[in-house]
Amino acid sequence: MTPLRRRSRMLVFVPIVALFLVGCARTGSNAVLIGDEVVTVQELEHDIELFEFLTRISGASCGSPVGGESPGAACARFTLTSDIREELAKVYAVEHDLVVDPSEVERAMAQLEDGLGGPDGLVAQLEGAGLTRADVVVLAERLLLVNVVQQAVVDERLDEDALRAAYDAQLETFTTVEVAHILLADQAEAERIAATITPQTFARVARRVSTDQGSSANGGALGAFAEAEFRTTFVPEFVQGALALEPGEISDPVQSQFGWHVIRLVRRDVAPFEDAREQLRAAQVVPVFEAWLLEQLEVTGIEVNPRFGRLDPSTGQVLAVRSTADEPSGSTSLPEP
Repeated sequence: MTPLRRRSRMLVFVPIVALFLVGCARTGSNAVLIGDEVVTVQELEHDIELFEFLTRISGASCGSPVGGESPGAACARFTLTSDIREELAKVYAVEHDLVVDPSEVERAMAQLEDGLGGPDGLVAQLEGAGLTRADVVVLAERLLLVNVVQQAVVDERLDEDALRAAYDAQLETFTTVEVAHILLADQAEAERIAATITPQTFARVARRVSTDQGSSANGGALGAFAEAEFRTTFVPEFVQGALALEPGEISDPVQSQFGWHVIRLVRRDVAPFEDAREQLRAAQVVPVFEAWLLEQLEVTGIEVNPRFGRLDPSTGQVLAVRSTADEPSGSTSLPEP
């Protein structure tokens, strides 16, 4: 390694939890009221069974307990969060005539079955949990509909101007820098070499005199980096000296903690906007959709039964309302009213 560097199974269904509004919930048999739609405690209990099953076979956890909270209470919050998210997406889907392609559901089910040794393996696991394949198919349809809505919202909001602004802000990510150097212990020798070396002789001289054993055998070549990575990988003096050059130029000696460098900037290429478009779009999908969800929560009345938690509007997280440390260890029961 060159001394220049700073010292320094599968579950396609489980959504990322992030939900947003606080309300004074109606107690009783309702777990949450989302606009005019109600998720009852019984429906929530069934969804919890499904999420416990899916997270268990994937090796994930159904929510994260906080303080003395039981795993069951954390899973209830996790599941309720998904239920609210799904309902907000469903409203948009109805308004925009969006549906899930049945082939996507079957593809997801096939992946799930493959991870459990085939259809019989899935059925056996489901029977042990008191569930059916039909239960999982319905949940898959619900969660995949959220994905369909996400893509539609992003297509609607992430226009050309937004992508170009993101490209300009992240230009270093799309700029490739390739450099070579000769490392020397003596300033005078570095000045002599810098004064006489050419691009054609650079690699030969580097192999002969460079003290950087990690790059000298390669003619001083350090490789190609995204500029953003290059700036954080190498020491500041070296970065500044390299980026001050035009492609093909060779620097005067540059001193760093490692010695004296004679640097050659081999190339510095910027990927065109069109080549970066898909990467830019992929990076913006989550923040754009989450911003849309926050907007929906502002205009949708949501009342959560405090038995299950409360929604923090400043973080978008469903928070626990009380400790459940007195529940038996490993309990998956819902919080008592």
